[in-house]
Amino acid sequence: MANYAGAGAAMGGTSGAGVLPLTGGPDTIWFWIVMFVLISSGFALLRLFPRKTKDDS
Repeated sequence: MANYAGAGAAMGGTSGAGVLPLTGGPDTIWFWIVMFVLISSGFALLRLFPRKTKDDS
């Protein structure tokens, strides 16, 4: 019989370490702040440039 306990523990440890920064801590606060600023600045840039209308052709 094969012993898969070691492989399962290794896979569980690496997947947990990869998800950890996205689930908590101060890094996620900065991530959401940066995303908010990027989206807000994108909408502000869209308001600066005039949109084309049917009359502009």
